[in-house]
Amino acid sequence: MDSEFSDILKQGYVKIRRRHFWIHQRCWLVLKKASGKGSNRLERYPTEQASNFHCQQKARLSSQDGHMKNKSSRYNVIDLTEVFNISRPPKEKKKYAVLLRFTDDNTLTFTCDSEKEAADWHKVLHRACVHDEQGTVSSGEPDLLASSLRHQCERFRVCLLPCKGLVMSGECVLQVGSKAISLWDARNPRLKLASWPLMWLRRFGRDRTWFTFEAGRMCETGEGFFKFQTLEGEAIYQTVHAAVQSIIQQQDCPHRIVEGHI
Repeated sequence: MDSEFSDILKQGYVKIRRRHFWIHQRCWLVLKKASGKGSNRLERYPTEQASNFHCQQKARLSSQDGHMKNKSSRYNVIDLTEVFNISRPPKEKKKYAVLLRFTDDNTLTFTCDSEKEAADWHKVLHRACVHDEQGTVSSGEPDLLASSLRHQCERFRVCLLPCKGLVMSGECVLQVGSKAISLWDARNPRLKLASWPLMWLRRFGRDRTWFTFEAGRMCETGEGFFKFQTLEGEAIYQTVHAAVQSIIQQQDCPHRIVEGHI
């Protein structure tokens, strides 16, 4: 039971607008850090008591039978993997509010009981969602380049060839975002296998049946070549090229990534 509570980064009462309605419902919101049980996530419960009951019952059932599921506790889980921006809306528009933006253009807004509580939620959420030192999640309003690039955040079915930097190979999903290339499990779309910041790539290229890139030593996989079999090599290449160009324009830095056939 202790492990269920140790994953909690922050919790408290907030108001969230119900989907498809303009009704703001008060609920108990729990922010849990990434662990063996899942990625960074928000869990929403009707009350604090419901949250405590869920944690206690889950610990009890898992100790009895790891395959048993808790069906009596009502709660919703919000995966934070695809959050790219966390901000505070203008106070004149929404008081004590926190706004999360996702790469699929969905948003989540909740309001707190005080300015201090809203500021605390904003700070803890931003810290939890930043996955690398480059700050892949923005803490303010997104700029125009990043906003336009969200529409280029695409996923492609690929087949990863065996390589030195990763133990897995085979069918997976390659996602090209505004800051990084991410690899996801084909059977579990919420399981991220690896990520490579675009500015740490040394070069990338393609042909009719392949897309490949060379990662630098600062990447989590270390340096090395990663090759993917796909019929969408050109589309992946163009999406990566657009994302790299956007980063270069924002940072006003020389183009050090080599593009072409490798």
